[in-house]
Amino acid sequence: MRLKADFNGLSDGLLCLSHEAWARDEHGAQVTLVAGMLITAVEPDVDDQGQPDELLASGIVEVAPDWLACKGSTWVLRVDARGVHHASDPAPA
Repeated sequence: MRLKADFNGLSDGLLCLSHEAWARDEHGAQVTLVAGMLITAVEPDVDDQGQPDELLASGIVEVAPDWLACKGSTWVLRVDARGVHHASDPAPA
């Protein structure tokens, strides 16, 4: 599943997904978040030539820890070992 995200909300390997019980998928549909979901966060971006090249991060949905909950976050993505990358980046070997 691919969910919209704002990668400015990335801190210590956690990406804020929502301040609500739900988030929007890449088509705008509302998705109820549940701990343990495997998702890919997506944000539109461009490459050095100005061509579309989405930012991506995959991982597991978790309840926001207290230090983020105090800033309004309800759900976060624990980003996997590949980290944040562009869609055009080669897959790791």
